[in-house]
Amino acid sequence: MDMELILKQSQVNITDLSEGYLVGIANQYNIKDLQGDISNPASFIKTVSEQKTKLKIYKNHDDNLLIGVPAELDAHNPSGLKLTAKMLMDTQLGRDAYYESKFLVENGFESGFSIGGWVIKRNPKNKSEVLEYKLKEISLLTKAQANQGSMVELVKSLHEQKEITQEEFMRVMIKAYNTHEFSDTILIGIEKFLSLESGAEKITPEEKPIATISTIFKQLILQ
Repeated sequence: MDMELILKQSQVNITDLSEGYLVGIANQYNIKDLQGDISNPASFIKTVSEQKTKLKIYKNHDDNLLIGVPAELDAHNPSGLKLTAKMLMDTQLGRDAYYESKFLVENGFESGFSIGGWVIKRNPKNKSEVLEYKLKEISLLTKAQANQGSMVELVKSLHEQKEITQEEFMRVMIKAYNTHEFSDTILIGIEKFLSLESGAEKITPEEKPIATISTIFKQLILQ
């Protein structure tokens, strides 16, 4: 039995957004992931039945960042483990995570779910096939992480552009600021960014935008 904690992203983006809820596939079945594993369609049935009411949703696999709980977790979905995440909209962290993901998806970036847990059982005839998982948590991924097997990369395209221009990036940031859906701290970060003349070299550590703006800026402009 594998006892190393694993983190696995789904290749499926958030598929549906309604006020306070995010819907997507947390893990796909019958597809080899970046770690070489293939999830059997029955691999989550036991853990979901045992732990559905205990599981929590974190941001980027940080258990200090509780942002939601599973409203629905369907292990019998033919495509994969389907999650409807109820975000904690009564907290700033939950609201920001929801609007950050919503903003990314609606503007052509990626945001999706990732599972954290353990492999309990593999197919003895095909070690790459996972027959049973035990879930520890599910995370909403809104930033690129070092581990390619547990990340959602922010795509370097916006509305089918191969390379985002700084002008287009500014347009997206203005749109984010004008929605006024983010918390004051994020809006202040965006405001500071927009008040700068231009050019990444002019942004000091103290003036760097935070949260959403920082994530997108570093992924697209500073690379």
